[in-house]
Amino acid sequence: MLIFNEFPVGAATLNVVAAHRAKTEAGLRELGVYPGQEMLLMALLQDNARAKPQAELAELLAVNHATIAKSVRRLTTAGVVETRRAPADGRVTLVALTPSGLALAKRVRSVCQAVEAQSAAALTPQEQAEYIRLATKMTAALNK
Repeated sequence: MLIFNEFPVGAATLNVVAAHRAKTEAGLRELGVYPGQEMLLMALLQDNARAKPQAELAELLAVNHATIAKSVRRLTTAGVVETRRAPADGRVTLVALTPSGLALAKRVRSVCQAVEAQSAAALTPQEQAEYIRLATKMTAALNK
């Protein structure tokens, strides 16, 4: 646990993030998924796992094109995703889960759901709503 008496809000925030991340990463390691890959897998799982343009994934995950391209290459090599050119515009690369990738993405979602449930169990429904409201407010202030 990080203790910064001079920065109690920051320390509390970092402690929550570190604990949540550690628990999530432990579950992902068991699946052979590297940190960061789970976000791409979860994004590809959205909308009934429809293929998505690589640029849309970069925007959705708030990362640059090179980062997405590297992640997609790694997951393609692992047989988790496949790419193809969009029929309407050959310049657009579509990314989709393979059948084994779909199964893996669903297992990743289960890990994330379990961590979410463990986190949320510490709070009443009203506290959960208040936590989300305050975290959103803090995030907006930091993004100014």
